[in-house]
Amino acid sequence: MVVLTGLDDEAVALQAMQAGAQDYLVKGQSDRSLLGRTVRYAVERHRLKADLRAMALVDPLTGLYNRRGFYALAEQQLRMAGRTGRSLLLFFADMDGLKRINDTAGHVEGDRALQAVAEVLQRTFRASDIVARLGGDEFAILAIDAPENTFERLTARLWESLKMHNAQGDLPDTLSLSLGLARFDPDRPCSLDDLVTRADALMYAHKQRRRVPPPPEANDATPG
Repeated sequence: MVVLTGLDDEAVALQAMQAGAQDYLVKGQSDRSLLGRTVRYAVERHRLKADLRAMALVDPLTGLYNRRGFYALAEQQLRMAGRTGRSLLLFFADMDGLKRINDTAGHVEGDRALQAVAEVLQRTFRASDIVARLGGDEFAILAIDAPENTFERLTARLWESLKMHNAQGDLPDTLSLSLGLARFDPDRPCSLDDLVTRADALMYAHKQRRRVPPPPEANDATPG
């Protein structure tokens, strides 16, 4: 936005800039060349501002939303769901074994594994869903307009995507995720922090169950 006015007033110009205008021109004091240049510069400044904003919301390693981007978009979706009565599903995923990969194969391979997880999540969920890397080995997905009965279908699709990626064998370690789920019920709304806390607790319980070793008789069993 460029303001063109008959008022030659610095205070008005400052107010226009503070309200979001890119520049301020006074009628009778600008010609075609100045106007064209001002508009081109305004467009470029707006584009750079939009790029910077996008960079602040995106994880540079995976291309997913970062924590800030996830919370900004998810908070908006929760407010909309509360007004429209839509159900949301929050998946909280933790990549298993990232420290082991970093320690044994190096951080470059660890980064590749994180990028692979991001690709699997993007293939599994819809473009309208919010997929984010919250930091480290933690990921979150807010499935939009997803009733509770879609959980099994989405989870099965996720495990199938993981299986297909692992079958390619292009990573030094098998990709594995621990998963927790929490549902946003519009009839009993809650905060995003509460939703994340519930999903995180269930994810941790899932991870702990998978770490429990099999009973001794299972280890001693031999094919009959």
